[in-house]
Amino acid sequence: MVRRNTAWRKNNYREIKKSLERYIAILAIIALGVGFFSGLIITRPSMVKTLDSYTSELQMADYRLISTLGLTQEDVEYFSQREEVVAEGAVSFDFIADIGREEEIVLKAHSITEPVNLLNIRYGRSAQSDNECVLDSAKFSKESIGSKVVVSPSNDKDTLDVFAYDEYVVVGLADSANYLNYDRGTTGLGQGSVYAFIYIPMKGFSTEFYTEVQVRMGNKTGEALSKEYKDFITANEAALKTALEERGELRYQEIVDEANEKLKDAQKEYDEGYAEYLTEKADALLKLDDAYEELVSADEKIKEEEENLSDGEKKIEEAELEYQQSVKDYQIAILKYESEKKDAYALLDSGQKDLDQNRLDVQSGMTQIEESGVLVQYAQLNEGVSSMEYALSKMKDKNSEEYVAISQQLNQAKEAVKQIEESGVVEQYGQLQKSLAMINEGQKKLDQERAEAIQLLEDAKKKLLDAKVLLDSGKEKIEENKKAISEGRKTLEEARLEYEKGLAEYEDGRKEAEDSFAEAEEELAEGLAEIEDAWNEIADIPKADVFVLNRNYNIGYASFENDSSIVEGLATVLPIFFFLVAAMVCSTTMSRMVDEHRTQIGTLKAIGYSDGMITGKYISYSGGAAVIGCFIGYFLGTKYFPLAIWQAYGMVYGFTSLEYLFDAKLLVISLIVSLLCSAGVTFVSCKAELLQMPAGLIRPKAPKSGKRILLERIPAIWNRISFLHKVSLRNILRYKRRLTMTILGVAGCTALVVTALGINDSIKNVVNDQFDTIMVYDYNISFSEGQNNVERENFIESYSDVLTECVFVTEGEVELIQDTKIKKASVVATDDPNISHVIGLSSKSGNLLYPSYGNVLINDRLAEEFHKKEGDYVTIRVNGIENADLRVAGIFKNYMNNYLFMTGETYEAFLKKEPIYQNAYASTDHEDLYAVSASLSKDDKVTRVSVLYDMRVMVANMMESLNQIIWLVIAFAAALSFVVIYNLNNINITERAREIATIKVIGFYDRETQQYVFRESFILTLLGTLIGLGFGKLLHMFVMSRIKVDAVSFKEQIFGTSYLLSALITLLITFLVNFMLRKKINKIDMADSLKSVE
Repeated sequence: MVRRNTAWRKNNYREIKKSLERYIAILAIIALGVGFFSGLIITRPSMVKTLDSYTSELQMADYRLISTLGLTQEDVEYFSQREEVVAEGAVSFDFIADIGREEEIVLKAHSITEPVNLLNIRYGRSAQSDNECVLDSAKFSKESIGSKVVVSPSNDKDTLDVFAYDEYVVVGLADSANYLNYDRGTTGLGQGSVYAFIYIPMKGFSTEFYTEVQVRMGNKTGEALSKEYKDFITANEAALKTALEERGELRYQEIVDEANEKLKDAQKEYDEGYAEYLTEKADALLKLDDAYEELVSADEKIKEEEENLSDGEKKIEEAELEYQQSVKDYQIAILKYESEKKDAYALLDSGQKDLDQNRLDVQSGMTQIEESGVLVQYAQLNEGVSSMEYALSKMKDKNSEEYVAISQQLNQAKEAVKQIEESGVVEQYGQLQKSLAMINEGQKKLDQERAEAIQLLEDAKKKLLDAKVLLDSGKEKIEENKKAISEGRKTLEEARLEYEKGLAEYEDGRKEAEDSFAEAEEELAEGLAEIEDAWNEIADIPKADVFVLNRNYNIGYASFENDSSIVEGLATVLPIFFFLVAAMVCSTTMSRMVDEHRTQIGTLKAIGYSDGMITGKYISYSGGAAVIGCFIGYFLGTKYFPLAIWQAYGMVYGFTSLEYLFDAKLLVISLIVSLLCSAGVTFVSCKAELLQMPAGLIRPKAPKSGKRILLERIPAIWNRISFLHKVSLRNILRYKRRLTMTILGVAGCTALVVTALGINDSIKNVVNDQFDTIMVYDYNISFSEGQNNVERENFIESYSDVLTECVFVTEGEVELIQDTKIKKASVVATDDPNISHVIGLSSKSGNLLYPSYGNVLINDRLAEEFHKKEGDYVTIRVNGIENADLRVAGIFKNYMNNYLFMTGETYEAFLKKEPIYQNAYASTDHEDLYAVSASLSKDDKVTRVSVLYDMRVMVANMMESLNQIIWLVIAFAAALSFVVIYNLNNINITERAREIATIKVIGFYDRETQQYVFRESFILTLLGTLIGLGFGKLLHMFVMSRIKVDAVSFKEQIFGTSYLLSALITLLITFLVNFMLRKKINKIDMADSLKSVE
């Protein structure tokens, strides 16, 4: 036996290098198959491991215990004492917060609980002081640290009373296990949705009870979402509920006892109040009687004083009349005095005026005469005459010249005097002097008369003044008396006002007393009625409704389970089918390689190599490629495929990064299958060849005998086909194994693409169909209590300006049972015919009529699971004990959850409950849905307004994440198609090298040669594609049956465009591969290929 040596190893390496494309193709096929297989299969375990690590790290509660009567510290201690139980009381409230933005937001406040539901602090630190808080890291940036969250005054009083402080300082940002996705829930405040969460220390709240108790089990088994964990949770749930019911009963009794004690105190207070009322009433009536007597006495005094004042006023009136008469007499005397005074002065003034005028005239005449100088001349002349006469008398000589001269002068002077006297000037002047004297005398007389008149007037004036003094004195006395009367009147008025005030106060006091008595009596009556009502209310206090909510009631946790279940559903079918296609192609590659190397195998056997060494050569070839491809595919697939899917779900979940999960078992399975499909097939193929003698192996196989194909028997068609096309058709049917493997390989890849695109089609319009044609309302409005007919009509009328439709319904939950199968479903009951305006109830055949009494509409998912059709009966469990059968009146389309629709009458008769219309489905035509929601939330009766658009966005995000996964599958399927088609075509070219060389030798051009080769591969690809479209439909149906989850169902549909796109993708890949392999055909050496057999 020849030992393995360096030449042997070199030969093996040379074989790999020589057929590197085939080697890489096997490696790539295995890598793709293993990568897709292991990557998709490991995705859900990786997601679950990540969730389990995260929830374990943050000590996420396994249960939330809720009681409608609240929970106390004693309840927490009670559950904490149970074996392997960690319990912590918690509170949570929705409130409107002011964080310094333009608009206020709604936050959900939680108490910080340790050691349950820890916080994952992203920035800053946890709250330590009572007025500190930690905010939602997904909604706030780290710049928020240090800011304040203010509890808005717009909150109602009950909400404000819950908080111990008006504002809280932000000290950190964190993630919470309570919020695995980005949905923060709905609320009855603001616009109907919670913006973010906020965690506050327990002492930051001012409440005497807990809203829930969070429980974490220390002995739980299995990781999150596993069957072991679910079984464990289910097993403990009943015991916890029983214990919670017992605590609820104790809480109920405690509330009743406390209420009874308070009511006894209230009864005692009422009795004391009633006795006090009687005493105070008697005292008040006595005081009122005393006050009335005082008022009567005061009234008599006022009347007496009124008479006295009236007498005084009469006397004053008489004195005033007398005074008025005296005033009139005085005024007449004054008028007379003034008149006489005026007349006297007028007369005197007239005389004075005449005298003055005469004096002026006389004086004027005298002045004229004096100014003429005549009087001076006359005086001088008379003086001269006298002097000359005296001189003449003294002269003795009458003849003397002097005498004569003086005589002449005397005569002349006398003549002049005479002339003056004859002129009358002197006489006139004398008359004027006499007149002046007489005027002066008259003046004296007039002055005397004036003085006498003045004296008389002064005397009269004095008498008038004396009379005026007397009048003024009388006036003063009258005024003094009037003032005294006025003051007396004022005093009387004050007394009267005081009396009237006292009377009014008395009347008011009496009325107030009577009102107080009536009010007190009414209050006492009301108090007594309230006490009686309180006794009745105590009797009517409902027992505690308790709820044990596991993690499935956490919307993020439940959504995560649904989404991971969808991934698991995809992983149960697609990876296996994907891997099978890859394995099949890999196996055919190696079997055809062994068949191709017959001559080489015969030569090696002829020169002494053992069968084991020969087989080992090919096993090392295929096994090496398989091992390398397996490891590459496994580690890349398990690392990046789950990561890609996790990032696709990043728009929904963002609580942590994905953990890498190494599954040795999966690696071993992948490796074994890879080796079986490569090395195993190689071993079987070599074993079959090595059974022959070396001489038989060295000789080429005899060509397969040609047979007439079906088309040859149809001359009308066959004769119209060209020669080369005939050759292609004969070759296709001549090599059955190549035909089968190529068609199956292409069909498998095409089926994968069809399935992926079909899944995309199935989920594409779920959101639009659900929210545009089925749930066509905009709001689900919850009320604090059931609404009667009047209240419903008033509500609809009040909001008729913003709501176009408003249908009140009763919502509930029942269990459908059949044999051992149990399924929960929501119940919607109403008698409003407008229900069809807000819920689209239709089947494949058209719209459905709302069911009558005893009938029910169920959704198609329930009908399919319970194998029900129209006219059958479904059994529902009522109150967990009784069963009721309802006739299926119709089956409607629905994609989210399970629903039963019935009338209120059916609800009451079969579910044994009175319909409570505590919810309403409403629609609006306003563009701003949240503004209308905010308006509705302000109604005192409304507790919550859920905007369906929020649910639509959440479901759309989930569908978008799933859609990205589908496109990832499509990408892998397309990649596998490329590798498969490339490998098969490459093998085809390699196997037919001599045939291609022969065609080239006889004169075919390169283009004609390529067409000759690729025509066959194209026909096979086309056949594989057509078959793959049918396989894809079947595979799609199977896959869709595996990815059903409780929350969402999908249509099983594939659009024609998806079939077309799948075919185009496969054909496009075929054209691309053919284009890439052109050079390989052109490079075939004709001489080497033709003598290769030799």
